[in-house]
Amino acid sequence: MLNGLTRYIFWQSAGPFIMAAVVLTGIIWLTQALKMLDLLINQGQSLRTYFELSMLAMPSALNTVLPIALFVALLYTLNKLIADSELVVMFSAGVSRLRISLPILFLTALTMLLVLALNTYLMPAGMRELKTRLFEIRGDLATSMVREGAFSNPVGGLTVYVRERTPDGIIHGILVHDSRNPSEPVTYMAESGRLIRTPSGPRMLMFNGNIQQAKRTKKPADNPVTLLYFDKYSYDLSQYAQATTVAEYESRERYLPELFNPAPDDAFGQAFKSRLRAEGHDRLVAILYPLMFALIAAAALLPAPFNRRGYFTRVAFAVLAALVVRVTGFALINSAAKAPALIPLIYLLPLSVCAVCIVILSGAHFRFLARYPSLRELVED
Repeated sequence: MLNGLTRYIFWQSAGPFIMAAVVLTGIIWLTQALKMLDLLINQGQSLRTYFELSMLAMPSALNTVLPIALFVALLYTLNKLIADSELVVMFSAGVSRLRISLPILFLTALTMLLVLALNTYLMPAGMRELKTRLFEIRGDLATSMVREGAFSNPVGGLTVYVRERTPDGIIHGILVHDSRNPSEPVTYMAESGRLIRTPSGPRMLMFNGNIQQAKRTKKPADNPVTLLYFDKYSYDLSQYAQATTVAEYESRERYLPELFNPAPDDAFGQAFKSRLRAEGHDRLVAILYPLMFALIAAAALLPAPFNRRGYFTRVAFAVLAALVVRVTGFALINSAAKAPALIPLIYLLPLSVCAVCIVILSGAHFRFLARYPSLRELVED
């Protein structure tokens, strides 16, 4: 069970963490959602479909955001506790740095579990479903051809016009002109109709209309026109539908086993085996980065002596250190895709930073700094 002090520090850290995660995720989600606006505008999809698809990209955004949100939250919380002299009171009461670090490490452990779940299942599952849905929508010619108030030409020789399309799926004022066979053009006109799905493919049900079929001959004056009225007519759209099978999945859309061991018949996996393997190691090492960020924040502020001028220098140094290490990690991932011998460095980098931070938190570095007073003054500033 968590005691009162541990719960207090935990919730002081969890609040800013949740807030930072929501804000950063919202920003990234918005940028991703804007890329799919063409589905709403050009593909005739509903607002519900738009939000469903944009939510499928959420695990990918969370995977990037959570470690950064944890780092920002811990810097804010520790700086606030120091500025309000709460840490001074805790240290004066005999509370050790380890005890203060326990709730921080507990929050870090929860973040690491979330990152693990995202990297191993949620992110690839979401991205895979998103790609499949996008492929189906963009290949659904039957839906995209019905655009309210506009003439569309889904295929050569076919023109479709719909005057109005209601939210319940009813379409009014239908005109379909099929001139793919120049010698026998056909025009379908109907007062209303709707698109339906059948086992044999999509169809357009038309009500109260007529079919005008002309047979062109060498003498235009002799061209007969056949006019057929109907109460209900089913127009087959399956001939325009495209295949909706996704050919291959890229690195972000693959589960870990598929990254490390692609199937022999997987053309993409066999062609980019080294790149997929680097992506797999990147997902595994991503679990260490929340711990590294938490230790950088703790090592920067927990050992800090009281300073009336604030701790801007320490916070700035922590941000710079985290940024440099993370960018270096990205560079190692890209290099490891071409040089597999660099893969151990992917893990060594965050583990080394964690070790250095633990040394700083333990106070062992002060014996070294005692030999160099000027350096110690700079560190304690």
